[in-house]
Amino acid sequence: MTGLRVLFVFMSLGFCFFSGTNKFSQQPWKAPVWTDSLYNPYNIEPLTLPQAQEVYNLHCIRCHGGQGQGYAQEHTAQEVPDFKQDWVRQQSDGALYWKIREGKGIMPSYKLKLSDEQQWQLVEYIRDLSKPFNQQKNPFKSLND
Repeated sequence: MTGLRVLFVFMSLGFCFFSGTNKFSQQPWKAPVWTDSLYNPYNIEPLTLPQAQEVYNLHCIRCHGGQGQGYAQEHTAQEVPDFKQDWVRQQSDGALYWKIREGKGIMPSYKLKLSDEQQWQLVEYIRDLSKPFNQQKNPFKSLND
């Protein structure tokens, strides 16, 4: 009987360590190093941020919030970052672009849902949201989003 208990304990511990919903298994989401060499091939134009805001409001706001503050997700241990956190702001544009494209866990992949240009616009929008509200450049910004 004790042999079965020991086996059960080891199986339970193994499940906890390998489960994607366990906080112990949460690793920082790092993009591959090569993504740091990616740069936005599109020109930043007056409508870049408003267009990105439309895409963000359709696909991102429910988890990331109107100002990129991130909402706690009750059904998962995966954290939704606040875009104003230093570790988010310090990532390269290419790393953010790659994460938007690839997704992970509850963050879906957008490589087939959004155009390449829309994905880069979202990177610009995330950069804008990472600034204090009074320094954001989006002319249509709103605290109520």
